[in-house]
Amino acid sequence: MLKKIRDNLKELGFKTNEIKVYISLTKMGEATASQVAKRADIPRTTAIGILEKLKKENYLTANRYRGATYYWIEAPHILVDLYQNKIEIAKDLNIILSDLYRENASFPFTKVFDTRSGIKHFIEKTLTALKKNSIIYTIDSPNRGNYTKIYSENIESTISKQKKKKGIVTYTLIPFGSFQNIAKHKLESQDIIIREMPEKIKFCSSLWIIDDMIVHFSGNPPFLTVTKHEAIVAGMKNIYDFIWSVSPERK
Repeated sequence: MLKKIRDNLKELGFKTNEIKVYISLTKMGEATASQVAKRADIPRTTAIGILEKLKKENYLTANRYRGATYYWIEAPHILVDLYQNKIEIAKDLNIILSDLYRENASFPFTKVFDTRSGIKHFIEKTLTALKKNSIIYTIDSPNRGNYTKIYSENIESTISKQKKKKGIVTYTLIPFGSFQNIAKHKLESQDIIIREMPEKIKFCSSLWIIDDMIVHFSGNPPFLTVTKHEAIVAGMKNIYDFIWSVSPERK
């Protein structure tokens, strides 16, 4: 149990000695800096600095009694309250800053991700950031199994549910004759409109157009490139729209 507590505190940003002080004081209930230092096996001056820091961050409370300062940990639920408050502040900043973000500039860029974890993180982050009722335009290849080389079935299902919950609609072009290879549950788990490209158009990876980005993705070998450039994205979207117009819908 202690290992799990240490690991969780580390995830919250606590440093090694801060974890020692926090756990020691939690066990002791109430103690002076000297007592905490002895229990945590760290110098007294180090303990004082950490205790004062944690007090300032509202993780603990202090009170002077007969010339000595006593510290005690706030109730465990304070961790939830503190981080919930930070989440609310972040949400407010998201609203306030959205109109200012890159207000006077547009910065084209290209990024490459060539590890499964990097690709997975980018996809999840991108989908999370999308606004409700967004549209994703894709060209995919069901026969290649690009997604299964990165995601487990459970993770892919979770992402599909997330898209459906946010009302995200996917317009997808697929190679001729590949519709039969798409599992029925994948079609039912998301809002998706599919068209099969003409037989002469060959495509063996995955291309996404999301807002002002083009995402080129392959599962074998795993890599993902992201291009953000207004003119390039607009040009690719025009090509996409043409192919879409000559491709029959599949249901």
